[in-house]
Amino acid sequence: MSRPHIEFIQAQALPWRRGLPGGLRNDVEVKLLSRDADTGACTAILRYPEGWARPNDEMLCADEEFFVLAGQLEIGGIGYGPYDYAYLPAGHVRKKARSARGAVVLTFFEAEPRPARDRENFRPDGGFVERIDTNLLDWKLALHDPKVPYGLMTKTLRIDPDTKERTWMNSLLPGSGGMTEGSLGAKEFHPVVEEMFQVSGDLCYDYGRVMPGGYFWRPPGKLHGPFGTRTGYFQLFRCKGGPLVNNWTEPEHRFTYDPPHAPVLPPDLMPFGAEPYTGQAPY
Repeated sequence: MSRPHIEFIQAQALPWRRGLPGGLRNDVEVKLLSRDADTGACTAILRYPEGWARPNDEMLCADEEFFVLAGQLEIGGIGYGPYDYAYLPAGHVRKKARSARGAVVLTFFEAEPRPARDRENFRPDGGFVERIDTNLLDWKLALHDPKVPYGLMTKTLRIDPDTKERTWMNSLLPGSGGMTEGSLGAKEFHPVVEEMFQVSGDLCYDYGRVMPGGYFWRPPGKLHGPFGTRTGYFQLFRCKGGPLVNNWTEPEHRFTYDPPHAPVLPPDLMPFGAEPYTGQAPY
């Protein structure tokens, strides 16, 4: 994987562009959050205009994973609304698609998103998820690791049957987590990539204060933490390169609810994220 460390960027600060890398969906507005220079895999926010339609069937050479942030999208007669989730493997035939009222969709492509002439890269057991209404899933306390913030709740959306990569949701209530101003906490790191989009609330940690629309792509081995939240939060997470394993340092790092804005960004994103975002756009 050759994506740079992005921690963090507020999507609101990025410009809308027309179409995806590779020329796909040129009739859709896109905010490109990150991209792998070698494979073309990318993460983006797609804004489908009102009345958008794809009357013909479509196959892609890349797995397409998405989470609806707002609006309505329909693929093959399946309707997707806010907080609906799907994973469509490469080679999966996407039947006629449309968005009568428009939609904003957080989308992950596992290779350069381009049309496929046949079922190239198709994995019959590639973790196909037609639709999950995440509103109907129960939150479960994250009791698998006693060092995670107390009160952290999760919803697992998908585990890849081959790689054990996972997509899940995190939530923490205001005042949860056990961190107070000035208290000491541990940093953590993982042997795999960790990717996150902040859907709501705030996250306070050593890189700054992440607000709704905040995004990071964190390569393996990067230290981060400790964490806290003033408002509570709701986040969408993915791990890439295998299952997520938590590793911890000693609890010797001082926590603050007012961290300095100190993002790590590649040169092309620095103009958009060097200063805290202060606008009002939702993403």
